[in-house]
Amino acid sequence: MQKSYLYCKLVLIAAVVTGFYGCKRVNGINNNTVIETPYSLYFSDTSGILYNSNDGINRVTIFPADGSPSRAICISGNNILWAKKLLLYSLNNGKAFNHAFDSLQSITRTACNGLLLNHNQSMIIDIPDWNRVFTVTGVVHNPPGGVYDYLGVEYSNNHGVPGSWACDGSYDTNGRVGYMPVNMISYTRLSNGVLAGLALNRNLNSSGVLDTIHFRNFYKTCPAYDDYNCRWFETTGSGIGAPGDTTGVPLPPNRTDTMPGFFTLGHYNNRLIAIDQMCYNGAWYSDDTGRTWSKYPGLPANIPLLCIASPFEQVCLIGTYGAGLYILNVNTQSFQQNNNGLGKNLIVRSIAFKENIYKNGVKKRYIYLATSNGIYQSSDDGINWVMTIPGNYVSVY
Repeated sequence: MQKSYLYCKLVLIAAVVTGFYGCKRVNGINNNTVIETPYSLYFSDTSGILYNSNDGINRVTIFPADGSPSRAICISGNNILWAKKLLLYSLNNGKAFNHAFDSLQSITRTACNGLLLNHNQSMIIDIPDWNRVFTVTGVVHNPPGGVYDYLGVEYSNNHGVPGSWACDGSYDTNGRVGYMPVNMISYTRLSNGVLAGLALNRNLNSSGVLDTIHFRNFYKTCPAYDDYNCRWFETTGSGIGAPGDTTGVPLPPNRTDTMPGFFTLGHYNNRLIAIDQMCYNGAWYSDDTGRTWSKYPGLPANIPLLCIASPFEQVCLIGTYGAGLYILNVNTQSFQQNNNGLGKNLIVRSIAFKENIYKNGVKKRYIYLATSNGIYQSSDDGINWVMTIPGNYVSVY
């Protein structure tokens, strides 16, 4: 460090004398073009091929087609976690995959256009500062003695390898509004560090108030299992809750005769956002961790909303089935279509964002879309797009 400091100081002195300002080149290397922390982009197509790219333009096949389309991709530590029929993992950058977790939840419901609601990037989430990765499970846990009312939540504190998965049953029963267990279907993490989960209810409560057509909202603030303050807490509100509880506004139910819904979670800063993959109910937001929900205007009617992301917390994007991309106008609090450079009738299935940090400290940020036409890249916070890799893609991370 001392030698580098002295060298830079001498260069600066020389610059003043010669009229050349800056400390741009060191040993002949231009620090404006040398990437100190490059990114790695993973994406998969409808045939089940897994690709890798370090620039979003050139791709390398790291796993061949197996006929099983991707449901979600996640990186935990140095491991690739890949949700297909089962949750798979790779320790060697995709050269070989093995079973990580066999009881990955499957959803058999379909959207208004017959689309199977089984693809959902938010079904798995890695939280490095907790040293945990969470996923959803179809297993119902009922431990002897009923000490805990288990949620449909599995976690690993060893980057998803087999034998490291455990059921997260640390749940605050004082705030519950219905019987357990539930089926957790989606996660997102707010800017303040809160992990939020959305679950399908399975059972009636003793008064029959909360039934199986309603969603339930949960949150968790820290990873510990046996600390009361680190348990999952429920925020499900309104008259569908415990008897006498009439506060809050719930999400539309997932089964009714006229407007069924099937929501998955995203966020924008500390605002929780739920999008309806079923197609009837659009997007809803909550500023109290899921107790009170309000509907966003601006999204198309009768169109499944497939994905949501808030790259670098600077912009909120929603991908649709056949209507392209929508972006949140923070001034009007309404979503508006933004297909600059995107093809018409585009299916946008997944969103990812990456950044390069150069040796001079400059950051260049990119957003990527996995679509029915190819991988699209934006370098201006999602305003304009360029198709960089053709194909029919399902997941990007």
